[in-house]
Amino acid sequence: MAFPVVEETTVMKATTDYLISRGVLPYRFSVARGKGIDTSQALTALSEKFKAVGFTPQFLSYGADIEGLSETEWWRVECKGMGVGKGPTQRNHFDRALASVVTYFEAPPYPLGPNYPAAKLFLGLALPSSSDYLRELKRRVRLPLRKHLNLWVLLYEPVSGSVKEVSPDQEF
Repeated sequence: MAFPVVEETTVMKATTDYLISRGVLPYRFSVARGKGIDTSQALTALSEKFKAVGFTPQFLSYGADIEGLSETEWWRVECKGMGVGKGPTQRNHFDRALASVVTYFEAPPYPLGPNYPAAKLFLGLALPSSSDYLRELKRRVRLPLRKHLNLWVLLYEPVSGSVKEVSPDQEF
C-alpha cells in the first residue's frame, strides 16, 4: 500500500500542536507556497489557533518553517510533506529539508535577549513517517550528527494526525 499524500501544511499544524504540548510557544511561521498548496487556509488555521490566547504569530516568506520558544527551549523546525513522486523525488525533498534544517544551527550565545538566558537550541526535522523518509533518516541522519546539532526528528503519523518525537539520543 502506498503512503498517503501528506501536505506540508498538515505536518506544520501537527508540529505546532506538538510544540505547544511541550510548553513551547510557536511565534514565527514560514508557510509553504506553490502549486497545490492552500497557503491561505494554513495561515488562517494557525492564526485562529493563537487568537484564543491573544497572540499573533509572525508570518514570513523565509527562514525556518516554525520557530518556537519557551524558557528552556528555542526550536527551529523544517517541515516537509509527502507527495506522489517516486523514490528520487522523495530523496530530493528529503535532501532539501535536511539541508535547510542544518542551516538553522547557531552556536551560543543565542540571539534571544536577556529574557531567555537558559534557552537551548533545538533543531527539528518534521516529516511524514513514510518508508522513503525513514530509510533516508536511518542511512544519513545518524546519532552523532543528531547529538551534535541537537536535531530532533518529528515523525508525522497520518492515521492519528499526531507527531512522534525521536530525540537525538534515540535510534529510529
